[in-house]
Formats: sequence, structure tokens, C-alpha cells
Amino acid sequence: MNKLFGCVLLTLLLFTGCNSQPVPKTNSIPSWLLNPNQNSKLGAVGSSMRTYDQKRSTQRKLAITRALDELSLQQGVKVEMNLTKKESYKNGNGTTKIDVDANYQTSATITAHIEEVYQDNISGELFIWMVID
Repeated sequence: MNKLFGCVLLTLLLFTGCNSQPVPKTNSIPSWLLNPNQNSKLGAVGSSMRTYDQKRSTQRKLAITRALDELSLQQGVKVEMNLTKKESYKNGNGTTKIDVDANYQTSATITAHIEEVYQDNISGELFIWMVID
């Protein structure tokens, strides 16, 4: 009877151990994401989700542009941007054309570099931290 009880208990423990779920990894974010001005560095964060063409290079360019726009605003640079979107449809097929024109006016030059890059593994959003030189 003791052997039977021991075998049943051992079998239950074996199945219980195999059925356990692994602890999910937390997606810890870097400190600069919420506070880009760190270590006496003036910085900004630009972000981008996946773009229309699903290319990583396009996503990266958009995040860099957004970080530079934020740095420009911090330094008092006047930015004027025009966005024109044209769509046309013929027999159910459509095309979209987007033209972007930007005009920057400043008396000073802003130079910056990419300090760090972080991509959220869950959402795929790309974050780029740029710091003024």
C-alpha cells in the first residue's frame, strides 16, 4: 500500500512540475526613455511603430526625425512643415502619395548624436535617444 501511495504521489509531482508555466520576463525600459536629460546631457527621445513599408530602416529614420524635432523645439528652432497627401482610386485599385516639405529657421546649428537605441520586444516600437554634442 505504501509503495502504491508513493508511486501515485511521485507521478502527481512529476505531472505538476511539467505543467508549470515559466515566469514571463518583464520588459524593463531604460531610464532615459522617461528622462532624456541625464548625466548633464541635454537629450530627446524619438519613437516609431512599424511603418507602412515594414522596413526597419524607415522606422529608424522616423524615430531619428522625431528626436531631432524635439531637440529643435528645446533649442528654440522654428520648424514649419507642410504635409500633402494625395489618394487616387481607379477600378478598386488605389495609390497614395505623400509629400513632406520642412523649413527650419535658426541662428544656431544643432549637432547631436544617437546615444542609445531601444526596441520594445512586445510592441515592436523603436525608441532612439539623441543627445546634443
